Amino acid sequence: MKRMIRIALMAVVATCVSVVFYSSGKAQGNQQGLEAAANGLMDAVKAKDATKLKTYYTPDYTFTDPDGKMMTADERLKVLASPDATTVSTFSDIKARIYGTTGVVTGMATSKNSTGGTEQTRFTQVWTWQNGRWLLAASHVSKVK
Repeated sequence: MKRMIRIALMAVVATCVSVVFYSSGKAQGNQQGLEAAANGLMDAVKAKDATKLKTYYTPDYTFTDPDGKMMTADERLKVLASPDATTVSTFSDIKARIYGTTGVVTGMATSKNSTGGTEQTRFTQVWTWQNGRWLLAASHVSKVK
């Protein structure tokens, strides 16, 4: 009887250890991982690195610009790589939240436009946890007046 109790207890402990290990192994699927992915994307935006940016997008990524125009990933990358594109200098007020396998990141960007003027925009990004990494599924930018 004592042997069966010990075996059952060991099974429970092994299960608990497995759950803790599995959860910690997926640490990048948590808020810290989402924040790291968002920061990596923002660094690529500041650097206008279209090759790196593309690695963050889902295949069906969509972007909605301040005028309401929707773009695919390829269209967005062309705009960002354009010499006339605004240059983001800083990101601020970043907040990340997780809802299961979906993450939402909001914040503000300060940019210089082609005439040298400064403008601010607010953004919302929708991220999804797929195949062990965070990918950006959609984003929207609105001008701050």
